[in-house]
Amino acid sequence: MPKSLSSDVRKKLETLRNRFRDKTIGDIQGLVANIQNASQRSEAVNELVAAYQLLHRLAGSAGTLGFTQLGEQARKLEIAIKPLAEQVTEGVDSERIRLQLQQLLDGGYERDISSLGSLLGAAEPVSAQWHKPKPAEADRQSVVLILEPDQLLKDQITQGLALYGYQIRSLSSGEQWPDSMDDVDLVMIRDTLLQDEGAAWLSKLRSLPVICFSGAHDFTTRYRLASLGIDACVDEPHDIPALADRVEQLLAEGLATLTGRVMIVDDDKELLEHYRLVLTSGGLQVRALDDPSRLLSELADFRPDILLMDVQMGQYDGPVLARMLRFQAEWLSLPIVFFSSEEDRDLQLDVLARGGDDFVTKPVSDQFLVRTARIRCYRARQLDKLVSLDSLTGLLKHALAKTELNREHARCARYGHNSVVAMLDLDHFKQVNDSYGHGTGDVVIKALSNLLRHRLRSTDIIGRYGGEEFVLVMPECTMDEAVDILEALCQDFARLVFNAGSTEFSVTFSAGVATLNAYESGEQALEAADKALYQRKRAGRNGVTLAAGDLS
Repeated sequence: MPKSLSSDVRKKLETLRNRFRDKTIGDIQGLVANIQNASQRSEAVNELVAAYQLLHRLAGSAGTLGFTQLGEQARKLEIAIKPLAEQVTEGVDSERIRLQLQQLLDGGYERDISSLGSLLGAAEPVSAQWHKPKPAEADRQSVVLILEPDQLLKDQITQGLALYGYQIRSLSSGEQWPDSMDDVDLVMIRDTLLQDEGAAWLSKLRSLPVICFSGAHDFTTRYRLASLGIDACVDEPHDIPALADRVEQLLAEGLATLTGRVMIVDDDKELLEHYRLVLTSGGLQVRALDDPSRLLSELADFRPDILLMDVQMGQYDGPVLARMLRFQAEWLSLPIVFFSSEEDRDLQLDVLARGGDDFVTKPVSDQFLVRTARIRCYRARQLDKLVSLDSLTGLLKHALAKTELNREHARCARYGHNSVVAMLDLDHFKQVNDSYGHGTGDVVIKALSNLLRHRLRSTDIIGRYGGEEFVLVMPECTMDEAVDILEALCQDFARLVFNAGSTEFSVTFSAGVATLNAYESGEQALEAADKALYQRKRAGRNGVTLAAGDLS
């Protein structure tokens, strides 16, 4: 995390902690008053319920906010008074409860309650050292560092991956490693350079995805490489499309584990703000909600990957809210993680049985909170991909691509900007499948999908329309800009060399483009682009043709 950001977060956490301290001083005074009233008058024993609820909240929130001793003591006091609060709820005789409370106070409980305030001075140092991913830069080239002794192979890899939009840096085996690897996204290294397992530079690989070039297949070698933190082994780096596909996969996985959309529901405003600040500083998008009655509307607007929710929030019960959400089919798969200071495993399981997916016991450390949210978000998106993304290419499926097309057409109509839709099709693809097999054909399809994903903008919409066909939607893009981009992609894709056994071959693609907002609907624009595509096919393939409506 950059020093300036860390300092800023630390100041905000200090401010939040001071706010919690000031509020808790008043809460403890009210707690002492409640206990005293209940001990003196049997008609006031119902105040024990409020006292128990406050201790329960402090047991969960104090430790999270840095007051560990206060949280631990509140937990002990909560456990001691819980049976009396339950008797009040059950309607047990008030005088009987009062006498039990008086006995508890005489045993030292009154002293322990009164001393809670002194623990507000025993706070742990504020820290903001949890890991934050590098800020995402729009359309930034990913940087790949390569260590390969064979200069000819190194040059081949550099030139090949450059076509996919990667920035390649090389490092000789004896060259000094850079002090900082912050701008490097992935490392490729030959296995012979990993013989010295005590090398100081090996530690630099631990925080990055690493591809190792190795032809060794024996268990011992592969196990040793895995123990060094290697993420993938590639037998033949000469196959650039296959290598680019592996790079794309590892980079996508790495980014996915660092990002996500999290909604938090908790009626403790200081704790809620702490969660929001920590998760936001950890690179996650967060929507914090202290009023559970707004849950449905906020969910529909924010569309989170996961929902973090307290078990008890005033008049609202977390598990009941979870059950209510499951009434709607769109929230059946939403992961719900409950936060509570409740340590009874049977009660935790009961909570999960009523609609939850996981249970985290308060207090929650900042690092644990960030890691839990990231892992849960990543898993949620992985499952969502099975539904919305094409399994071979990772691009949008046919139906979702058309949905995004129509959505962009509506945006064009509303805001008046120009957008372009394009249909792409691999040339003579049947010959590829017939000559080299469908497995090789899949490699070609994946190569084009990776090229499109890396060379187009992050705002562009890319879908696999079916078979070897792709659809592109390029928002706020002129026809001239779209043609220039697609023609460059045609040229670079044609330069890729594919391998099928001992045979090398290349493939081209054709494209038809149409101005999206020149048509009454997205469907009409797509049909125009499709007609232009087949005009391109008849005109000789490997190029771009404009729709008839865009030629005038």
